[in-house]
Amino acid sequence: MAHLMVVAVSPADLDRLDALVQKQQTAETCWQAGAEQDANLLALRGPELRAARVRLRAERDRLRETGRHRVSRLHALAPALRTELEHRGLLREWDPIPEGAQRAGQTLGGIGPHSGTGLTARLVVSLPEALWTPLQRGVYWTNRPHVQALETWKDTWPTGTTPPPEAHTERTRITTHITTTGHILRTALHHTLHGR
Repeated sequence: MAHLMVVAVSPADLDRLDALVQKQQTAETCWQAGAEQDANLLALRGPELRAARVRLRAERDRLRETGRHRVSRLHALAPALRTELEHRGLLREWDPIPEGAQRAGQTLGGIGPHSGTGLTARLVVSLPEALWTPLQRGVYWTNRPHVQALETWKDTWPTGTTPPPEAHTERTRITTHITTTGHILRTALHHTLHGR
């Protein structure tokens, strides 16, 4: 099952990603033509032709899965996202998020839909379960103590009160420990575009 993600990114980064995908689609089309010629598809008929097409599709899918042919936003981002999740220790089994809990995309301290310097474009990508689950659950469970601390802070300094400077410093310290799904996807996008 695929899960739709919408992430605020810079328009320039989104344009670069789409240009990369377009270039990869063109490269795959050239690869496909060469592979069909090498397999001599025009000379094949019946079961031999069907078997050759199955082999070519399997090889095409393998090249997509390994990140060699990054012909969609997902195929372009998946290798870097997998690496980023692994780097952060999130690519593992997590307990399910409790029913009714605040989801990772709603985390306090997140950028949200109308803020973030220059993040006016929207990256829309469908993540497979193998990436979406560790991203969502990992962010939830690693953020949990910091989100609870931020909620305690908000209870101590409700709207309409004036916190002292040290309380603002404490809130800033707490929020710097909160990682959002958007931050992780933007990091993966950065690595995708800059070849890391």
